[in-house]
Amino acid sequence: MRVTNCDSTNSLNPAVARKVLVPLLQRSKLRQAVSAMLAMAALNLLLVSTVAANASTNPQSRPNIVVILADDMGYGDVGVLNHDSKILTPNLDRLAREGVIFTDAHAAGSYCVPSRYGLLTGRYMWRTRLGSGGNLANFAGTLIEPGRKTIADLLREAGYLTGLVGKWHQGIDWKLRDESARDVIREHPNYQDFDNIDFASPVVKGPRDYGFDYSFATAGSAEMNPSTFIENNRATIIPTLSSQEATELYGEWYGRDDNIIAAGHTMDRLVPTLSAKACEFIETATRTRPHQPFFLYYAMTTPHNPIVPNKEFVGRSQAGAYGDFVVELDHHVGRLLSRIAELGIEKNTLVIFTSDNGPVNRTRGYHAKWVRGDTAIYGHDSNGPFQGWKAGLKEGGHRVPFFVRWPEKIAANEACATTIVFNDVIPTLAEMLNIELDENTAEDGKSFFKALTAEARPESFHEAIVHNQSNGTFAIRKGSFKLTVNGPKTVDQLLDDAFPVSFVLHDLTNDAEETTDVSRSHPQIVQELHALLKKTCAETDNSETLAP
Repeated sequence: MRVTNCDSTNSLNPAVARKVLVPLLQRSKLRQAVSAMLAMAALNLLLVSTVAANASTNPQSRPNIVVILADDMGYGDVGVLNHDSKILTPNLDRLAREGVIFTDAHAAGSYCVPSRYGLLTGRYMWRTRLGSGGNLANFAGTLIEPGRKTIADLLREAGYLTGLVGKWHQGIDWKLRDESARDVIREHPNYQDFDNIDFASPVVKGPRDYGFDYSFATAGSAEMNPSTFIENNRATIIPTLSSQEATELYGEWYGRDDNIIAAGHTMDRLVPTLSAKACEFIETATRTRPHQPFFLYYAMTTPHNPIVPNKEFVGRSQAGAYGDFVVELDHHVGRLLSRIAELGIEKNTLVIFTSDNGPVNRTRGYHAKWVRGDTAIYGHDSNGPFQGWKAGLKEGGHRVPFFVRWPEKIAANEACATTIVFNDVIPTLAEMLNIELDENTAEDGKSFFKALTAEARPESFHEAIVHNQSNGTFAIRKGSFKLTVNGPKTVDQLLDDAFPVSFVLHDLTNDAEETTDVSRSHPQIVQELHALLKKTCAETDNSETLAP
């Protein structure tokens, strides 16, 4: 393996480097057919009717693109990044060895909604109506602004067939029987007037409206309402069961106590169904449109709570129910990769694997409710050499595994320490495809395509990147230094010079675990980063200029 650091001043300290990179040197079938003939036929019809927007472009120059996004999976859950891991991940290990590992990759937020918004739009979520630390309630409505171009929009315009399979969590506008409740449902964190939601009708606005030719999704996480699959903006089965009724029918319901659930929508069915749909999409796209590239956004629901691995994976790790769930995730990644190979499209398919944020320091396993302190129980460091958890500002909350494989186009068995963030994916694909982005697309992203091809691997392509905690607190990272600004919880408060603040500064090169505050010994860096954070947050919000 060739390890390429962006700069000697930005490399991990030797102890961390050994823990993260040495395993790359040390560690080195599809089981079922397409799930339903009727669904295959419907997808075939959709694909045949799709017209490529760039028919004149040579399809061989446009690789298929697959983005696989895990849910709440830690940096240290993957074997190649943590040689002390108690979880076997052979498929992820192989994917990493066959491509480039970015060891300093960050989600656009430390929890689900901002990270997905950043990946899909190339923009920080704190610039939206949700603001700093905001989150989407179960029926809160769509988040991505009208007219804002997504990764799927970009690729569809470039001639790609686009598909989403898995967790959406960017909001859905359901048809309401009483439209006067629209504002209430948008703000209420746990809206319960299910009779007012017309689940039998197509949604007013959903994933299909953001550039996806095909979508088979859940509205949010496995435990979020409504518990049903949504195919092409319509519920496949109308949810009618309460959590109590589901418990009586299935013996136990692992969601919340106030869910609205479709019959048959059980946790043991969720993960395999999404896996089958992902395989189905790429197979149908390949067989019916062999000269048209496809894009698949496969947003897995694992290993997010509720942590209920299927029985064939129970006991397969040494890290309890959570570890077993990661083993199940790895199995389904392998299933998709095997299907790509069997279809003969592996060499012309770019695969990205990452996670939406770091792990949660609790698991819901089997018959226990919340089991805290997994590291103490199992001796497994889900966040690897870092500290911190999902929703926080420490590295473990937002530094994520990030692997890119494109056989014969980018080198295999390499690790790159260039700092990247989810916002960069759209600009990177745009550079790869020679697409010029307008000023309203992926404003917070920078292409790392040259890092992929090893043409250039600087410390970062950004002047700095911004982190945001679920409570609204901001941090900014430039080079090896990360400044956390405590006190302000909104952009307005951050920009108010009269608002009281305090600072914590970490030097990640010498202190990857963020144990020592060095703000007093580096006052000029504190001042510089604070000013840069305020400048970044004060940049003009151009969302109002977008087309309705």
